[in-house]
Amino acid sequence: MYELLVRIETLLVALDRPVLLAIGVPALLIGLVLWLGGTRYSTAIIGLLGAVVGSFLGLLVSQWFDLHPWLSMLVGAIVLAVASILLRNILILVLAVLVFSAVSGAGYIAVALDRIAPAQPEAQAQTQTPTPTRPGFSVQSFSNMDTAQRLTYMKDISQEAETFEERLKALLSDTWNALGTQGWMVVIAVVAGAVVGILLVWYIAKVIIALAYSVVGTATLFLGAQAALLSAGYHAVSSLDAHRLSLPIAFASMTGIGWVWQLLSSRRKPKHEAAEPKKDE
Repeated sequence: MYELLVRIETLLVALDRPVLLAIGVPALLIGLVLWLGGTRYSTAIIGLLGAVVGSFLGLLVSQWFDLHPWLSMLVGAIVLAVASILLRNILILVLAVLVFSAVSGAGYIAVALDRIAPAQPEAQAQTQTPTPTRPGFSVQSFSNMDTAQRLTYMKDISQEAETFEERLKALLSDTWNALGTQGWMVVIAVVAGAVVGILLVWYIAKVIIALAYSVVGTATLFLGAQAALLSAGYHAVSSLDAHRLSLPIAFASMTGIGWVWQLLSSRRKPKHEAAEPKKDE
């Protein structure tokens, strides 16, 4: 997990402080809602998600047919938000399956990257000279570099691209190359996660949906905290180099806490339902 997060940190560190804050603060707020209140506010979340997707699609339509962009975005947001709320139950099940699929794939990538990027030996750490992760791999291990070397390596693989999109494409390509022949296992992991998600949602939908919200909320909190701390000049992931296991432990613990909290809060009846009016005899 450390290798994957340090790659994300290297990608984000090149952004300006206001951009990092613009990413970090909303991500923290959204992550907190999803982490502890996903099931409780599922209707609002689904409606908001539909509005965001609808506005994006409306913008695309306005470009294709030369329409007014703001009007197209507004119409798209309203239409898709209403449709999402009406189809709320179906969409929640679909999103839960997608979350399981994504978590399965991302989890495999995180484990595989850590295996091909072992901890840097003490002698090598003193020279701070990055080396390939293992024989046959031309991809450098971000875990075995300091911050300056990571930025230099990022410039090399992105050919000194200035846009975030180009750097992201270069990092994704480098990460895929790092997996080598294990890349096909990512596809299997994604499919397996989807199948497991379908089966679990089919039998215990309420429990699994709460878990899906907690996983997404925890991941969003991690991203938001990382971006916010980077805006203050603190490299949170790099600082945990000597305690790499703390990251997956923290992620699993927070996911479990959010999951249990949502299950318990969903069992509490609102006051107006708990206090039933007495029948007149």
